[in-house]
Amino acid sequence: MASEPKIAIVGLRDIFGKTLKEILEKSKFPIKDVYLYEPGIKDYALIDSFRSEARVVTRPRKDELERRDLAFFTVRVEDELFHAPGISVDLSGTREELPIYLEGLAERIREKRFANPHPAAVGIATLLSSLPRRPSSASFIVFEPVSSSGEKAMDELFSQAISVLNMEEVPQKKLGDILAFDLFPKRGRRGKGRFTAEELKISRHIEKLLGIKSGTIIFRTGIFHRYSVLINLRFSDGAPSIKALEEALEDNPSVLLEKKPFSPAKIEDEEGFFIYAGEVRKEDGGNLWLWAVFDNLKKPAFNAISIGFRALTHE
Repeated sequence: MASEPKIAIVGLRDIFGKTLKEILEKSKFPIKDVYLYEPGIKDYALIDSFRSEARVVTRPRKDELERRDLAFFTVRVEDELFHAPGISVDLSGTREELPIYLEGLAERIREKRFANPHPAAVGIATLLSSLPRRPSSASFIVFEPVSSSGEKAMDELFSQAISVLNMEEVPQKKLGDILAFDLFPKRGRRGKGRFTAEELKISRHIEKLLGIKSGTIIFRTGIFHRYSVLINLRFSDGAPSIKALEEALEDNPSVLLEKKPFSPAKIEDEEGFFIYAGEVRKEDGGNLWLWAVFDNLKKPAFNAISIGFRALTHE
């Protein structure tokens, strides 16, 4: 591997691709150059920038990607493109056959093709990785922000809010529901136990990363950014004390623990690195409850970049 690798981002129109580029711009990782690609481009190119320098955004080609040391794919592409770079990280969520890694848990990464976990699973697993001992099972209620569906969805939510307040016809072309000032259960193809495919994916990724069997329910909300997650932990051999759990969370550098009641609306984390956790509660039967709030775009992007560079050095 070159001491300063050549990096590619494939899928720059995607909001996650833009977030990835933003974090790479601010990172201290050694980078030779960054190349920007958009599969939707055909007979023209776009102009963007990286660290204030102009960059041409073009359609990805196999011969070009073969000259890149590390590539992040935020959209699905043909297999020959995905397998062209030295190391490929899938962030499109469409390659379930690939192994997934979480920074802080991953051992030495030897594979050249792997995937980022589901964005919700990144935050949840990072939080639970610091527990004094693993629960026997868990349940997650995930409140999903509109930015998970892209920029057009955010634009429509803004229009919905204005239309609702003005008592006008409310646009629903992208969202399918009037999410402004409301929330709905996640729609989608149903699988085992009538959970949606995405709900099952989050639970599956948590089990792969931590070995915890879980159930997940997603609510779509009228919130622009940040996941809020209500977590219930069950222990077959007796739950740790609230104090022991809080001390373990405080030792995790990615977690900011709030012991007093807090409001997700008051959270300020421009960098998007931290997971806010708080209000640990314990039932008479021993089950533990807590809230977690984290950025749905930046936190997963941090993970993808970290594991991508670790793979370059085989650490």
